[in-house]
Amino acid sequence: MADVFISYAREDREHAQRIAHGLASIGLDPFWDNEIPPGQTWADYIEGKLSGCKAAIVLWSAHSTRSQSVREEARIARDKSRLIPVLIENVQLPFGFGEVQCADLTQWRGDYADPAWTKFAQAVYAAARGETAPRTSAWTPPQPALQTAAFAGATASAHVAVAAEPSPIHYVQKCLRLYANGKGRAGRAEYWWWALFAVLALIVAGAIDLQFGVDFTGAPINPYFTGAVWLGLLAPGISVTARRLHDIGHSGWLAAAVVGLTLLGMALSGDPSPIGPLISLAAVGAAIVVGVISSAPGMNQYGPHPKGL
Repeated sequence: MADVFISYAREDREHAQRIAHGLASIGLDPFWDNEIPPGQTWADYIEGKLSGCKAAIVLWSAHSTRSQSVREEARIARDKSRLIPVLIENVQLPFGFGEVQCADLTQWRGDYADPAWTKFAQAVYAAARGETAPRTSAWTPPQPALQTAAFAGATASAHVAVAAEPSPIHYVQKCLRLYANGKGRAGRAEYWWWALFAVLALIVAGAIDLQFGVDFTGAPINPYFTGAVWLGLLAPGISVTARRLHDIGHSGWLAAAVVGLTLLGMALSGDPSPIGPLISLAAVGAAIVVGVISSAPGMNQYGPHPKGL
């Protein structure tokens, strides 16, 4: 059984990941992946996890205060006297949860040497283990790129293996998982690996169309396969572009302008004037600029740094 249960809204997943990472680094076993296994109900699964843990952390934010599931998990934890509420944003707590003192991590930016984090982590360790956390190498700040998979094998050991930089496949899978979710931030690696995947997918689709894209007379027909792949890549492409814009401190709605330029350039591709190619070139230039600008340091209004820096 996990030592600590972490309740959070899905929009605050990166906050939960950083907190779980830090708690694992001091020897605690955090449960924070709220995916319900097939064949189980939310109520039975979550209540079972809450019953088995020694402490339950609830991350309060603008999103979680409106989440019915987070409020229910907080209620169960409070009734079992295991609740450790944490403010990650300055919000008004839901009715009935104001009597328990909240840990304040609203200014925490992922620095595991920060006094606010140390105070919080010591309190969680004491609640889960009934003793003071050892001040040993377990307090060494973990690398920020540790991903969900690295927590799967986390135990009560005082040391946690540092995960390698996420693989290209991980980035592509993330973009597909966040198919139409432009919230949060995406670093340059995620953006460019997705771009490479999209280009390769379109090249393969084009090759298939060239191989089979003829009618019974042998005359070429419209590239249906390429069109289908392009439409399938459109939504995750807009999503990752919006998150990349968030990462450099700009509104994700600018992604619509980049896509609009691309579509306009395609629509004018048959025009004998140079307007179409110039518009397409402008769209490509904008996409490249978005991809090369460095991430804004620390947390911004769209969320924490993609690497927890």
